[in-house]
Amino acid sequence: MLEKKPLKTQFIISFTLIIIISLLATMLTYYAGYSIYRRIEYKRLYPANYYENKIPEIEEYIRKADSFILSEEGRRSLDKIIPFEGIVYQVIDESGNKIYGTDNYDIIKSKEELYKRINTTIGTREGYAKTIPIFDSKGKMLGAVSLYYTIKPYYFNKSDKIWIIPLFIVIIFSPFIYIIIFTLFFSRKFACNIGKPVDVLIRASEKVKEKDLDFEIEYNADNELGKLCTAFDEMKNELRQSLILQWRIEHEKHDMVEALAHDLKTPFSVIQGYAESLLDSGCNDKQKIEKYLRVIEANAYKGSRLIKEMLYVSELESTDEGLRIVSMDIEAFLIGKKESYEIITKDKGIYFNVNINYENHNKKVIPVDENKLERILDNIVLNAIRFTPENGIITIDVYINSESIRFKVCDTGNGFSSEDLENGFNKFYRGDKSRSSKNGHAGLGLYIAKKLVNMHGGSIKVFNLKDVGACVEFDLYFSPNNSDTIDY
Repeated sequence: MLEKKPLKTQFIISFTLIIIISLLATMLTYYAGYSIYRRIEYKRLYPANYYENKIPEIEEYIRKADSFILSEEGRRSLDKIIPFEGIVYQVIDESGNKIYGTDNYDIIKSKEELYKRINTTIGTREGYAKTIPIFDSKGKMLGAVSLYYTIKPYYFNKSDKIWIIPLFIVIIFSPFIYIIIFTLFFSRKFACNIGKPVDVLIRASEKVKEKDLDFEIEYNADNELGKLCTAFDEMKNELRQSLILQWRIEHEKHDMVEALAHDLKTPFSVIQGYAESLLDSGCNDKQKIEKYLRVIEANAYKGSRLIKEMLYVSELESTDEGLRIVSMDIEAFLIGKKESYEIITKDKGIYFNVNINYENHNKKVIPVDENKLERILDNIVLNAIRFTPENGIITIDVYINSESIRFKVCDTGNGFSSEDLENGFNKFYRGDKSRSSKNGHAGLGLYIAKKLVNMHGGSIKVFNLKDVGACVEFDLYFSPNNSDTIDY
């Protein structure tokens, strides 16, 4: 379709069609005009040269009649031959004086002028005058006949002139008329082709102004306007996604503030209660004071940890921090982490079992972001500690090959619920009652772990063991493409 083509092509095609169609219409009009003229010729009008063509016939009669023309009978005979409407005449003597005729205008005023105009046709007034000499039998010029005629059509009825003249004027100027008509038609069509997408864009801009982005721009064309509509639609979609993202960010900020306020309420209430008790009691018992201060310290640490965790999430989501890869001794790292976990869980008597398995790779030093790996492992293990009963077991299995390292952390707790398995990596998810937060955690541990694992190009999943306990498994890849800095 023409409206789908580029604007330049539309203009060229429209201009070409205007010329071609105008020429064809003009040819048809001229042919129709010619047909009309042939039908009315000699029936309603005489052609412009009709009476001019009569002159040779009249001239031949005058030359044959000679001096007879000067008689009264010759006058009557001449009146019958000369058409009354189209030609006027004047018979003059050899001195140029009028003898008779239907023309009262003095064409020849002297004998000398008569001799000059003999057998000539001269233009005069609005027509032409033909002077034919009259001779006697001896060849002496006795006078002349002056015939005056005009070159213009002659109408049988004056009423015909009213419609025939305008008709043929229209026919003559029909090329210009057709060019104007078809230019108006195609320009309107061209304007409509442009106006349609423009109207679409105007309506779309009004919807955007009204903050309504739930619409589609239904105009597809491989031209400038089509590309403009596509660009506008893409801009609208990007704006919509941006607003949705902004809404999500605002919603998450609200959830974060709400979660932080909720989680800080308990430790701060405890801190406030124990501090007030110390101030009000006036107790001098050092053991009781120390006990109260330890409770205050523990709850202050808990509140600080919640704040730091949320700040870390905010920083992780708002910056494009890359990985800082270093060469790390994996065995030394895991031994250190095991010792720290055992110290944390000495009151619960949890046993930690760490196994390292090398798959086609026996190097203890691996390229990894040590800080982020430590945070991933801490979040998972601390979560396992929280739900592992006293004297339980937490097993950390590590599998290393030339391309990646895999961790599988399993505990002997009650395992994940179906809701945990589905929503465990969601931000602020705290789990059902069986794995609910009794220690004021914000539900960000597994969410942070997943974000950091993804930065390594890896994957993470949660599942339950057949008998008892929950497992978290994740992979980290050694590819340099996942890092900003490599420091060996």
